[in-house]
Amino acid sequence: MRPLLEHYGYLALIVSIFFEGTGIPLPGQSVLITASILASQGVMNFPLVIIVGWLSCFLGNTCGYFVGYHFESWLAKKGYISESKLKKMHEKIQKYGPTVLVISRFVEGLKQFMPLACGMAKMSKSAFFIGNAIASTLWVIVFSILVNYIFAHLDSVLHFYHHHKILLWGITGLIVLAIAYLVLRKRRK
Repeated sequence: MRPLLEHYGYLALIVSIFFEGTGIPLPGQSVLITASILASQGVMNFPLVIIVGWLSCFLGNTCGYFVGYHFESWLAKKGYISESKLKKMHEKIQKYGPTVLVISRFVEGLKQFMPLACGMAKMSKSAFFIGNAIASTLWVIVFSILVNYIFAHLDSVLHFYHHHKILLWGITGLIVLAIAYLVLRKRRK
């Protein structure tokens, strides 16, 4: 990704993130991570990476939503999604609302499809915009701000990890066990 960003700069960031939000599988997240690392090295302007990343994500998702909203029948006729999956998707989006946008933003494959799905399910515009704003903000915080901080302070982060790795792995194990327990408990119901 580094040569792509060095050659095309912020345009590569805009194109990859924006079109990823419209349903086209592009490496938007990888480009954002790389741009954030380059910003930690002083190669790119970090505030500009954050702004461009957030706007591209929000506007790309919004375009994906409107494509799904206005072209639902055409997408269904073209076989983009089966009737059974469309029905199931409508139910989940109606049940969970904007939360699906926030969660899907962190799941590869779903993040490209969910804005279209929300449009196809006729999620209200206000609910979509609220969910999209939250999802875009959290995504940029995790894959830009957090990545930039870690790489800007890599020596301190590694020092902390080496002194507390047993505790960190223990906490990670407990989280995994808790998630597994919740999933198994839900399946039994």
